[in-house]
Amino acid sequence: MNRVLLTCVLGISLFLTACGAPTTPTQAQIQHDARCAAGILGGAALGGVVGNRIGDGTGKTLATAAGAGLGMYAGQSVCN
Repeated sequence: MNRVLLTCVLGISLFLTACGAPTTPTQAQIQHDARCAAGILGGAALGGVVGNRIGDGTGKTLATAAGAGLGMYAGQSVCN
């Protein structure tokens, strides 16, 4: 439970660091890149945690990998 909470807090904090108003075009690009990284990494972490709760043995490993992959795909939507 603590690991899930830590993952959620980390993902949210990474996302929020990119939410300030940009001051220059360079700043806007940096914020966009930070949102992309936060979305992809946070989605992968959360998807992996959720996938890890499913199944046993090899099925659990596959569910964790699938959850991480789907989480990355969903997290990438933050970039656009």
